[in-house]
Amino acid sequence: MSIKTWFLTTFREPFLYHYTSLEFRAKVFALIIAPSYESAKEYDHNLLKGIAAQIYESDKHRQGVFTNIVKEYISVILRNPSVAYDEFVKEINRKVKTDKKLAEKINMEHLSRFLNTNISEDRRLLQQRIFEFLEEQSKTI
Repeated sequence: MSIKTWFLTTFREPFLYHYTSLEFRAKVFALIIAPSYESAKEYDHNLLKGIAAQIYESDKHRQGVFTNIVKEYISVILRNPSVAYDEFVKEINRKVKTDKKLAEKINMEHLSRFLNTNISEDRRLLQQRIFEFLEEQSKTI
């Protein structure tokens, strides 16, 4: 990670243009990745980097900041899943209701790439429900 990417990740609020949009998108990705994260770290990381390159094709630093924030949010979820999942879902729901443009940031095609069938039944069901929730949110436009 470059120093500039680290700096922008750490001090994103004052220095990163449209950081709320990037954080919103990072929370969406963290929600869908977290249920299968333990069993698919490397796959998800490489896939996430590829999607970040598609989303922010002309800005390498923004790509790096995005992937770092997703990892940060996944860590938050994994540390306290019973609280974090609920909080992230509530926040995404609230933000989409107050700013309909954020619904456009939920790309179901990108998110579907993270659906993992090689995880326990409970985690797969959780991931599927999160996917369905995000799909509904994306239709709020």
